[in-house]
Amino acid sequence: MLYKSFLRPFLFRLEPEQAHRITFALLRLTNYIPLFRAAMRNRYQYEEERLICRGIVCKNRIGLSAGMDKGAEVVDELSDYGFGFIEVGTVTPDPCAGNPRPRIFRLPKYQSLISRTGFNNPGLKVVRERLARVRAGRVTVGVNINKNPQSAGRQAVDDFVRMYDGLYTVADYFTINWGSVDDALMEEVLSALTARRDAKPVRRPILLKLPADITTEGMDTVLAAIARHGLDGVVATGPTTDRSQVRRYTQAELAAIGAGSVSGKGMGLKSYMAVDYLRRHGGSDLLIIGAGGVMTPSDAERMIRMGADFVQIYSAFIYEGPGIVPEMIIRVAEME
Repeated sequence: MLYKSFLRPFLFRLEPEQAHRITFALLRLTNYIPLFRAAMRNRYQYEEERLICRGIVCKNRIGLSAGMDKGAEVVDELSDYGFGFIEVGTVTPDPCAGNPRPRIFRLPKYQSLISRTGFNNPGLKVVRERLARVRAGRVTVGVNINKNPQSAGRQAVDDFVRMYDGLYTVADYFTINWGSVDDALMEEVLSALTARRDAKPVRRPILLKLPADITTEGMDTVLAAIARHGLDGVVATGPTTDRSQVRRYTQAELAAIGAGSVSGKGMGLKSYMAVDYLRRHGGSDLLIIGAGGVMTPSDAERMIRMGADFVQIYSAFIYEGPGIVPEMIIRVAEME
């Protein structure tokens, strides 16, 4: 209630990335108010442990998507709000500035966002140092990894391996964006990464994050790649470039924003349909994290019923505030 009545109206008067920085500053400020942090943990924590995949244990089924904390700045602080797992990134080997600003746009009349951020992040070294300070056991951590924008061919493959090796001791699982490199190069990347994974003493699962606009033929290709390389699962899905499901805005208003992908309610049912297809065709052993357009507890329940093992949110946290996390946790737990 406090978030929607006071904090959100203030933040929404600011440019989105400025609001983002202020939010992170407020989260870091709680480190100096131990009683406040303790109160937040007591209010939001649900200690129901679940097995995610091959030995990764998570406290509940609701996680935070990559994109919110790209540089692993406030993982500990965000874990106070009940998330069972938090995915950071996308992270590249070297620091990356991303696209020019403005590059994030709110669509508050339909609880959506349009973004074209690029891979803005502080790079491997900084993220590794930050994750090394995350208190063990507080929250399961995934990292969405990619190559440097200028890397191609063998250098791109080496970039991905460098990311896996560099973050192996501080990450619980890794995610790669399907389509971030062409199909032939992706084969090389996956072969190199799975060989690295299998040579390590502890298995760190590798998931593929699918775009929302992927076709059924594309998902068949993904499932074949998963079987061929022994991958561990999928995140379905990322944002969509299709704006046809965004309501309460004219086409002229949307066009004025320029390029960018839609997340939040304006994604429609794309991610749900992808999860349904992947579960039916990928079998019961495939780990599926459902993401995209999950805005309410009912949405989270629907995603689980469509076949997801776990759910990630992003826009819901921005529009509904931290209270949405326990609401979703409780709703999903009541299904069992």
